[in-house]
Amino acid sequence: MASVVKGVVNAIKEKGVGGFLRELRREGYLKCILDGNLLQTKIHNIGATVVGVDKFGNKYYEKLGDTQYGRHRWVEYAEKGRYNASQVPPEWHGWLHFITDHTGDELLMLRPKRYGVAHRENLSGEGEDQIYHSKGHALNPGQKNWTRYQSWEPAKKE
Repeated sequence: MASVVKGVVNAIKEKGVGGFLRELRREGYLKCILDGNLLQTKIHNIGATVVGVDKFGNKYYEKLGDTQYGRHRWVEYAEKGRYNASQVPPEWHGWLHFITDHTGDELLMLRPKRYGVAHRENLSGEGEDQIYHSKGHALNPGQKNWTRYQSWEPAKKE
């Protein structure tokens, strides 16, 4: 908590009170009051440096110094209402989880041009049209018609 207060004081010293309030509005702090996770992320961002932004608009932060190791890199998702870990592309995933110290932008420059398929987020569980249901599942729109079933009857002995 002390680092947050120190970051606020430093930001006010740099930008003045008016500049600090304008930045709060521009960065979306006023909209995040209802969402506790977003508010916590926004407070944590104070005093951090933006390392990069990916093609989806996610911002990646790093705060060195008085932050515990392992908690000094994080992401702020572009879609504030619906965030999911699969929205992080693989090049930034490696940086977030300390697999590499190269940022996602550096890794994109090193990547071969013939490199696989572009990253897409995992949409499973995000609406009925995205969820797979087997042929016999009750929620499958093309559900198998079980009324054609005819029970087997043994032949009668004469």
